[in-house]
Amino acid sequence: MLQIKTPDIYISEPGAIEFLGSYISEHGKRALIIWSKTAREVTREAVTESLKSQSIDMSEYLFEGYPTLEKAGELAELAKENDIPLFIAIGGGKVMDVTKAAGDLANIPVISVPTIAATCAAWAALSVLYTDEGNFDQFWRNNHSPKAVIADTDILAGAPIRYLRAGIVDTLAKWYETTVSYDSEILDFSYINSINTARLAFEFLNEYGTEVIKNAEENIVDEYTVKTVDAIIFLAGNVGSYVGEKAFSGFAHPFYHSSRIIKETRDTLHGELVAFGLIMQAILERKSEAEISEIVSRFNELKVAFTLEEIGIYEQIEEKLQIISDRIYELFGGIRILADHEDERALIDAAYQADEYVKKYGREAAYANG
Repeated sequence: MLQIKTPDIYISEPGAIEFLGSYISEHGKRALIIWSKTAREVTREAVTESLKSQSIDMSEYLFEGYPTLEKAGELAELAKENDIPLFIAIGGGKVMDVTKAAGDLANIPVISVPTIAATCAAWAALSVLYTDEGNFDQFWRNNHSPKAVIADTDILAGAPIRYLRAGIVDTLAKWYETTVSYDSEILDFSYINSINTARLAFEFLNEYGTEVIKNAEENIVDEYTVKTVDAIIFLAGNVGSYVGEKAFSGFAHPFYHSSRIIKETRDTLHGELVAFGLIMQAILERKSEAEISEIVSRFNELKVAFTLEEIGIYEQIEEKLQIISDRIYELFGGIRILADHEDERALIDAAYQADEYVKKYGREAAYANG
């Protein structure tokens, strides 16, 4: 069976947020905005004016902490009690995930307005839910993607560069992970679609990603900036929009989810942990040193090549890596890349090797603060 879950409309252009009200009006004249403190500061004036122009009654909820099932349930109940027909999620991945799950529970549509381009959460019909402490809890598979995605590239390019770097590497990961044990004989359209979409995003970002980062540092928004946002949100989101029978085989995202059990990693961005996981994946795939060094060098250019210490794994390293390894096998033991690694130290050793590769092939220090 093939399930297709995509937004009804995706708008990506400079100043797109100014037209938010017109996209909302067809769903009614009331909406609850769920946003983070920073997103509120950045967008409040434009959002208020846009909704006012369409006579839309706006109420708001300031989201803090982690997206949990309990918070999603509270928002769903709030919507039901106040007869709210629509959620608007404004912010990063945490806001998107809790709002999408709340919309699913309340059975009302969600419009997403990303303020950082760090993941494809604004598009995906999936919410990654956590515990109150920030440990990964579960995947909540929503019945629908957001009804609309309004991506204002002026806002996205104006966010701290660290988020854009993380979004680029998270999108590159879609290619690395979907092609694990690639089998050209499999005639599964969802699989073929995912592979080709991931390739398209990879090839574009591989060629233009570094240039876009440099332009963003100088507050330059051009056609390549817009296309980069499209690659991160639309293309990467599209990779997971077609759910078929082919099992997901990549390692980097399971590493991300599992490493959140170590509280010191929680200040590291999603894409930054994924980058380290991709280097580990290359080692587990038994790629050559030349191939691994090429990956590290690419990440080095994007300033996302991190050591273990920089992703938050320091002191009692062996113990923490064992905890992560056990967690990966517990949650994701069925992924194909682990099948050939029966040695219980395989993941721990891969982490140490990834750390050494980053140190060996040169890098700039203190990326996480850039």
